[in-house]
This record gives sequence, C-alpha cells and structure tokens, in this order.
Amino acid sequence: MVKNVCIFGASCSSIDPAYFDAAYRTGALLAERGIGMVFGGGNTGLMGAAARGVHENGGRLIGVIPEKLHQPGIAYPHCDELIVTPDMHTRKATMEKLSQGFIALPGGFGTLEELMEVLTLNQLGYIASPVVILNTRGFYDRLIDQLKYCVSEGFTSPACLAIFAVAETPEQAVGMISQMKPAELPDKIKDAVRSAQGKA
Repeated sequence: MVKNVCIFGASCSSIDPAYFDAAYRTGALLAERGIGMVFGGGNTGLMGAAARGVHENGGRLIGVIPEKLHQPGIAYPHCDELIVTPDMHTRKATMEKLSQGFIALPGGFGTLEELMEVLTLNQLGYIASPVVILNTRGFYDRLIDQLKYCVSEGFTSPACLAIFAVAETPEQAVGMISQMKPAELPDKIKDAVRSAQGKA
C-alpha cells in the first residue's frame, strides 16, 4: 500500500502556468486518495503548487528542508510535519525513507538529480519503489529518449525501463503510482562480480 508519495519538482516560479496547474492537480489528487505527500518543503514553484493542492484538499504534507534553506518565506507554511536536515544529502535520504513511490514533476538541475538518484537506487536494489515521470507539455521527452538510448547502446539493461512509467496528466500519474509494482530487475552487483571473476 502506498502511504506517502514523494514529489520532486521545480522551485522556480517564472514558468508557464500549465506546469503550475498540473502540479496543483497532482497534489489535489493525492489528497483525494488519502495519500500523503513528501516533498522538499518549499513554498515556491511546482513544489509549492503541489503542496497547496494537498493542503487545500485536506491531505497530509511532510516537508523535508535542509537547514540552509529553512529561512522565512522559503518553507511552505502549512506542512503537517516539517523536518529540517543538516544538508541536501540527508534531505534526499529522509525523503526516500519516508516514501513508497515517487512522482517527478518538471524541474531544473535539482529535480533531474533527484529523479536520477531514485532510478539508480531502484536499479541497484537499495529501494524497490515505483517512479512516475509526469511529462507535462512534453517536458521530459528528451530525457526519456536519452534513457532509452542508454539501453539501445548497451549501457543499461532493458529491464531497467520498467523502473519508471511516463504519465501525460496528473490523473495518469497518480493512478500509475497507486498501481505500479516494483520492477523485476537483474542483480547488477552480482552480474558485476561474475564479470570480474570471469576476467580474473
């Protein structure tokens, strides 16, 4: 059962309103389904929009913010729980520990880094949690093509494409995250050990 879903998303606000609408709707749908939202604790950008969607529809919010960013006006003011961490690394680890699934909204370098981390943690078996990429306005088209290209060039196992699903709408994203099962993946570490032993 999915109790909490972690939302990754932009903190900037100078973006098309369509992104804000999709983020807010994602939060609202989580609240309507009784799923808590774990997020970076920010009040701005898509993080803030999703948080408002949860809060204004009676859902539960858990913000996780690093101490350096825990400043007046930066943190979302209506979190049911706000966890302050010493640094970004601890923040991500805390968000991952609290969540049973992840939805990536559009975002910049930080969002991309968070998304790639949970994909990699799934690939290596540190977590077994569904990941949904909300592809609003085709924002992630190029990244999805790159991930597929990693597979076609032999850098990544084809099975790893099952770690994530791609949604075009918030309704699809929340529906997918509620139903996805962990991907059945090859044991990358055992494969590496066998490969090294074969070369010895």
